[in-house]
Amino acid sequence: MASTQSKRSETTTSVNKVNARLPCNKYPALCLILFTFMFAPAIAALIGLGLFLSYLIPQPGVLAIVCFAPAMIATLVLGMLSGATVWLLVMRPFVPRLILAEFFQGGPRVPIFSRLCARIFDWIHPDPLR
Repeated sequence: MASTQSKRSETTTSVNKVNARLPCNKYPALCLILFTFMFAPAIAALIGLGLFLSYLIPQPGVLAIVCFAPAMIATLVLGMLSGATVWLLVMRPFVPRLILAEFFQGGPRVPIFSRLCARIFDWIHPDPLR
């Protein structure tokens, strides 16, 4: 019983540490604007792809749905990355570099996309000391 409570408190403590590092807790307005910039082009691209695919294949079978599902997921991811890149370009003159770096280089890390986001950030907002 005591070990279960200690494990639960350790898990809660580690979750609280991760949440404390997330930039959305410190800058909620920037986070909402980022989400808007990320999802708007992704949703527009998905709608466009869906309309194109329904024009191309009016009554898709199971095989067509399975084949085009990865295209929908890739469209969503690419739309979100392009929206985040545009957000960074728009916010660059108004928000200090360290705050923008928290959104692109801080927080929980995802292996492929974390490296890609760091490269996009360095490309758009290069370090002035280098």
